Amino acid sequence: MSTTVTISDELAAALEAKRKQAGMASIDAAAEFLLAGAIAADGAGADNLELTDDALRTLIAKGEASGPVVTWDAPAVRDEVR
Repeated sequence: MSTTVTISDELAAALEAKRKQAGMASIDAAAEFLLAGAIAADGAGADNLELTDDALRTLIAKGEASGPVVTWDAPAVRDEVR
């Protein structure tokens, strides 16, 4: 099956740069490679994580045993990192 997709000039230029960098023969090959990778990565996300009831109960117990909730202060963490 062959499908035509229209993309912006900016995206086409970025795709062409990736094609050259990877040494691929055509922009079509680069687009197919990148799309296939993105689709595969999307399916590997945490949303597809399947847990048994017992595994979920174990994770909840570990979380409860880890101690009280501590409020996260983003500016304080940023200052500490700097």
